[in-house]
Amino acid sequence: MSITKTNISVQAGTRGKSRRGRNPSIDMAKIENAVREIGGNQADLSMKEVADFLGVNVTTLYRHIGGIDGLRRIRASLSRNDLETLPTADGHTWQSWLRVVSEYYRSALIQHPDLLDFVQAALDPDFETLEQEAKILVGFGFEPRAALLAHSFLITTITGYVHQELQTLEETSTGYTPYYARLFQNLDAHPERLPTLRSVNLSQRDLDRDLNFKAIIHYAVTGIAAQPGAPVDNDAS
Repeated sequence: MSITKTNISVQAGTRGKSRRGRNPSIDMAKIENAVREIGGNQADLSMKEVADFLGVNVTTLYRHIGGIDGLRRIRASLSRNDLETLPTADGHTWQSWLRVVSEYYRSALIQHPDLLDFVQAALDPDFETLEQEAKILVGFGFEPRAALLAHSFLITTITGYVHQELQTLEETSTGYTPYYARLFQNLDAHPERLPTLRSVNLSQRDLDRDLNFKAIIHYAVTGIAAQPGAPVDNDAS
């Protein structure tokens, strides 16, 4: 009498529970592929779903990437493959080019929110874009250190704005009144409480996200122009 064993194996890259015994081997390339196949831009990317896709247990996956933040970092890094190239500086002054670059980064962060947590580490892990931007600014007349500081200040400004922008969109989608919309309500209901803000004569136009972003970047570019090492330029737009 003989007993025939059924050979059951689970290959990495297929959805299913990990088998008992030795786990299938995985590496970063397989994990990245799993994140690419599963993740997209869904907010609920989970360790379990990726582990099941790979045919391993969550502990094995954790040893490779250290938790959900590791998965999100991978997804953010993969996002840069979907981004357009850095806008050319041809035909621009340094001010107008920085405005175009600002829109470029804003669009990238809105389309790929994971990038907000990692920004340059995901967008430019090899510093090639930073080198390109610094070189362009130096070509416009910036001192190298001033060019680096200008880039850092601009990225920080954009990141802060988009973080607030996404929060406003999320609040609106869940039925919660966003911060500045509540300001309007307070000004209407109790104008005497906020006399300085009332004097601004705010309107619905002031809630336009695109117009607000342009205004914030105008402040940023004007501030950069006033710093040591920035070139003198007659662009006043």
